[in-house]
Amino acid sequence: MQRYTSSYLKTTALLTLATIAAVLLANNVGVLTSGVIARALSALFGGFAALLGVVAASGWVVLQRQRRVESGRADLFWHLTQPRREAALAAPNGFRAGPLRRLIARWTLGHDFLAGDEIEILSVPEILATLDERGMRGGIPFQAEMVKFCGARGRVFRSVDKIYDYGRSKKMRRLKHCVLISGLRCDGAQHGGCQALCYLMWNVAWLRTPGAKQRSVSTPAAGEVAASRVSAAAPDAAGAERYLCQFTQLHAASTPVGSWDVRKDLRPWIAGNITLATLCVGLATRAFNFFQGLRGGIGFPAMPLRSDNGAAGPISSLSVNDRIKVRPITEIALTLNKNSKNKGLWFDRDMIKHCGTTQRVLARVDKIIDDATGEMRQMKTPCIVLADVDYSGEFLHFNAQHDYFFWREAWLERTTS
Repeated sequence: MQRYTSSYLKTTALLTLATIAAVLLANNVGVLTSGVIARALSALFGGFAALLGVVAASGWVVLQRQRRVESGRADLFWHLTQPRREAALAAPNGFRAGPLRRLIARWTLGHDFLAGDEIEILSVPEILATLDERGMRGGIPFQAEMVKFCGARGRVFRSVDKIYDYGRSKKMRRLKHCVLISGLRCDGAQHGGCQALCYLMWNVAWLRTPGAKQRSVSTPAAGEVAASRVSAAAPDAAGAERYLCQFTQLHAASTPVGSWDVRKDLRPWIAGNITLATLCVGLATRAFNFFQGLRGGIGFPAMPLRSDNGAAGPISSLSVNDRIKVRPITEIALTLNKNSKNKGLWFDRDMIKHCGTTQRVLARVDKIIDDATGEMRQMKTPCIVLADVDYSGEFLHFNAQHDYFFWREAWLERTTS
């Protein structure tokens, strides 16, 4: 890993020297010329120096992140997200949005249910009254697994302004008026026992501020929900069973996001999903990687890869609640092929944040619903889900879906510490 640190240090040093040179030029351009031209050149070099200075500072941020990776400490970005994790938001002194942020949120998000807000989920009859004939609101289904939470109080974990379209376009897409509620994940009970443990998405029309007036509606009884408006599966033309859930509908419920739309990076901060420090670290790393790429250097985080098919790696036969340690990235890399996969399972660079850390096994995953086809897919090799270890969203414009990572047992080792 030291060669990556050397590459980052070299780029940072070059940017720092270029910044100093631009500052000197801006301050001494009057020696070469005068008048309007001198002022114009001074402003030009001054602006260039400011830009280079920002990117040079980004290099020092990346060097700090790399040092933490090498020492087995929590990644800086992940560390800075902790004030917005579920437990921190539930604390009495947890983040609470102020009036100005709410005003801006109404304009940029279309609602002001923000991270940390206490909410009450509407009753089943009230929610049914908001659904169309397909049992959806804004293209998002109200699932049978959500019924048991109706009438309960909770706390907003994330405002979801966009999603990553895994199964179809593999691009960011805009999603409106949806939030995640802390701890409320789908157990797959009405979807063939799917084990993906996806965070349930709640349309803001299904929520209210605690104490707000209840709605007067006349709808089917709660016991009829699963059988009528929120059915989970249906046969396709070939007779194969296809499931319908929130994740199979995300593409249809969303719209494309422009590549240069800067709002996709700002909305998560406005919503309270991330701290200002987290936003800055994420943008700084992105800026550094851009200049590192121009120089032909290695981006952060660096992941050493093999050019062959990779080794299977050791199997630990892990069980739920086992304490494990995530192996160092240098060891995990030995199990990956040139496509960063082990037996077809992708090792995402966001997972590097957790290398060297100690975690707890939450579940073993044998089957999940394919969000592109609705087909239940049986895994040839079971995967492991770790408690409180999910996708940070850093490399997807601070995406808020917080899907659990799937881990191969070869990437983990049992520990008693």
